Amino acid sequence: MQKEQHDPNQHDPNRIEEYRKRPSRLVAGVMSGTSLDGIDVAFVRLEGTGGSLQFQLAGFHFTPYSTDLRLQLLRASDGTLPLHEAFELDADLGMVYASAIQQGAIQCGIKLAEIDAVGLHGQTIYHNPRRPAAGVTVQIGSASLVAEQLRTIVVNDFRTNDVAAGGEGAPLVPYCDLLLLGSPTQNRVALNIGGIANITALPRKASSATLVAFDTGPGNMMIDAAMRQLFGRDHDAGGAVADSGTVNQALLKLLLRHPYFQMSPPKSAGREDFGEELSREIAQMAVGAGFSPEAVIATLTQLTAQSIAQAIRRFSGIRGKITSVIVSGGGVHNRTLMRMLAEQMPKSAVIPSDQFGLPSDAKEAICFAVLANEAICQTPANIPSVTGATRQVICGAIRVGTRASSGTSN
Repeated sequence: MQKEQHDPNQHDPNRIEEYRKRPSRLVAGVMSGTSLDGIDVAFVRLEGTGGSLQFQLAGFHFTPYSTDLRLQLLRASDGTLPLHEAFELDADLGMVYASAIQQGAIQCGIKLAEIDAVGLHGQTIYHNPRRPAAGVTVQIGSASLVAEQLRTIVVNDFRTNDVAAGGEGAPLVPYCDLLLLGSPTQNRVALNIGGIANITALPRKASSATLVAFDTGPGNMMIDAAMRQLFGRDHDAGGAVADSGTVNQALLKLLLRHPYFQMSPPKSAGREDFGEELSREIAQMAVGAGFSPEAVIATLTQLTAQSIAQAIRRFSGIRGKITSVIVSGGGVHNRTLMRMLAEQMPKSAVIPSDQFGLPSDAKEAICFAVLANEAICQTPANIPSVTGATRQVICGAIRVGTRASSGTSN
């Protein structure tokens, strides 16, 4: 393998300066979350940075993971994939990301040469920010390969600087929630339900100095794992299975005793807390005790809804009526989960983020386009009150691909 001869952050610095000088930039935000369903690519036109930032979604594309790739990522996440195979998976996933961006651009009528930068979250395979010696967070998917394939600027590794500064490295989306969903007159909560669920509390006139945001616990993760275990399916489409089952209150009460739910923010969760192994054990135990498979799925769905609502009530810090809970992520499509959440929050409107100009499936990808823009413009984008970091930091590492030679077409 040929080694790089120089620091990629210093390669072609003029290109970064050119980006900063542009009044408008087109950035591809790429998100693949803990649900392991696939890759979201949002093409976002951005102007400015920080409080002056403006955005417009130019296109969105979803690429599902193949069954083999998803199984490899599961093995990497649960620690059963040999180290050399994890390194190879990093490169393979980088090529998959590059292809997803290329195909998304074609589908959205965007020329590759128009893409000024890519915000590449990568796939989290390990997240342990509370490790005593030094926190660790690992996202794979080679940014260098994406930068070279697309010949553009790529920002990745968004979480490590915050962890190095003593933070959880998550959630990072609250920076965008504040910019895009804050209100001067209403108390709101921004909720994303991916594999893990996370909230940003947005009291009226919220500011970054006092923002509260954190992972509430499982989103779709435990439901999906139990569906694989009990039904051989990757998810509960539309919440149909949960709707056909009856919540077992004794099991629900037991699950709500998980120590994560009692922790005060800042906190972040991952597969280490609510992953495949725990979910399989719960499903097997419940069915072995005589519960129907449908009851297990209904109970895990209620667990997600109730743990979110309890977290909002206990830890959001919002006083007074919460006007709306603005929901994004794959959980929006689980009608039973949305109904259960609305039942848990009867005084608030539980509504998709689409009604606020942020398509629910694209929101996190949009946010990583924004975070890439901030990294290139040297604007700190972590919020210490959210992550627990000791200071603000630039979120992301920058890779710069080789410019296309004159006459090269995209």
